[in-house]
Amino acid sequence: MGLATFNWYNHGGELMPNPIPLSLNAKSAPARFQQGGTARLVNGFAETIGEEGRVTFALYCADGLQGFARLEGIATGIRAALEVDGALYVVAGTQLWKIQSNGISTSLGSMSISGSAQVYMVRNRRSTPDVTIACDGVMYNYRTSLQQVTDADLLAPLSLTVVDGIVIIGTVDNKWQAGEIDDALSWDALSFERADASPDPVVRVFNRQNELMILGTLTCEFWANAGLADGTGFARTTVMDLGCLSANSVARLDQTVAWVAHDRTVRLLQGYSGQRISTPAVERDIEALADKRTIQATSWTRDGHSYYQISTDKWTWVYDSQYGWSNRESYGRSSWRISTVTEAFGKVIAGDRDSPNLYEMGQSFADEAGDPLIFSVTLPPVSAYPHPVTLHALHIDVERGVGTGTGNAQDINPEIMLEWSKDGGATFVGTRTLTLGQQGKRLTRVVARRLGQSLLGFTLRISCSAKVARALYGVYAEIEKDAA
Repeated sequence: MGLATFNWYNHGGELMPNPIPLSLNAKSAPARFQQGGTARLVNGFAETIGEEGRVTFALYCADGLQGFARLEGIATGIRAALEVDGALYVVAGTQLWKIQSNGISTSLGSMSISGSAQVYMVRNRRSTPDVTIACDGVMYNYRTSLQQVTDADLLAPLSLTVVDGIVIIGTVDNKWQAGEIDDALSWDALSFERADASPDPVVRVFNRQNELMILGTLTCEFWANAGLADGTGFARTTVMDLGCLSANSVARLDQTVAWVAHDRTVRLLQGYSGQRISTPAVERDIEALADKRTIQATSWTRDGHSYYQISTDKWTWVYDSQYGWSNRESYGRSSWRISTVTEAFGKVIAGDRDSPNLYEMGQSFADEAGDPLIFSVTLPPVSAYPHPVTLHALHIDVERGVGTGTGNAQDINPEIMLEWSKDGGATFVGTRTLTLGQQGKRLTRVVARRLGQSLLGFTLRISCSAKVARALYGVYAEIEKDAA
């Protein structure tokens, strides 16, 4: 933000500029180059308060994680999860597991599937439902026991969805195949179609309510169950000229579908077109990936926020349908540890991509299953270029007096860390720790003084790992524009 003319006040006999409010970013929006801005929101989310509040919106720490279940006897991560009639079915490694509401887990058996390819899971409408799993050309089904689907008429399933109780697979070239109604074990050699409006191969099959989507490399076809007597019974309704870059990037969001399109943008399905929801920063990260097929998506809803997440081992971007994109990072990583999020047992359950652990997500958990959860905000740059500026003081409006009273010292007397950069965010040369106030000390002033002068202005970063209520309402600066 640029700086205007200041009013002044007397501070200990010295004239000081009155504090002015700094821009508070509700999302991550770094520029292409650092000196253009490095604004980021990491492990946090924005939420509207409205005109009735002291501020119209605030930033809060993201949900933490608490252990829910650990799958014993394996060391690999969670690959897919599906809630079915009050139980959670999970694929970890090459095994299928069933988890009850109390966290007790049971292995339902092993599968001869790839240990690294994407796993897809669906259920149908049977009273004893089929839980169907597809991975890299192999299909398994669990009804009362786990078995491989060996019907000679089944083509090689590369992705999986269900429409009107009919399990549908995407397979090689531009083919897709439909099974029998509410029977994932029975397949007909003639019950297949070609998505041939364009010759692009099928990347992913998915559903929007009772409509079938066939996402190819360059196009997406929409099919409806028309009850036709031949073939699959489906009829093509329309075609969209947007393909899919990564099969794993497709996920549900706000009663529609989000995915990474072939043009390296993230799209949200609106009618029969894809609305671009990605920003240049998100698109640069996608473009920089050597193997874009590694992008993996998941989605969930929490307290009225609908989230869509795309992640790799290098980064994690989370899209909030109200406020846009932020970043998520686990301690010691540049990305988030979570691979899949599922709503089950009245909870939000998250699966670890690298270990056989399932966690409950929630605002009442202030760390990540014992690891620090660092809530961090890098503000938009503050400058008066070409004039240098002097930052006399910074007043940080946060939730105060939140110390726990008992426990670890850092939680009894919690602190935030303030860092500042004078070169556009390339290096952070200054650090201050500021107390938030012990339990009940709500009048604690959170202020840093004498932060120096800078030609390029200041880039400020505020972070907190204490296991307390964390909220940021505003930042106010006593800052002076100096002579050029």
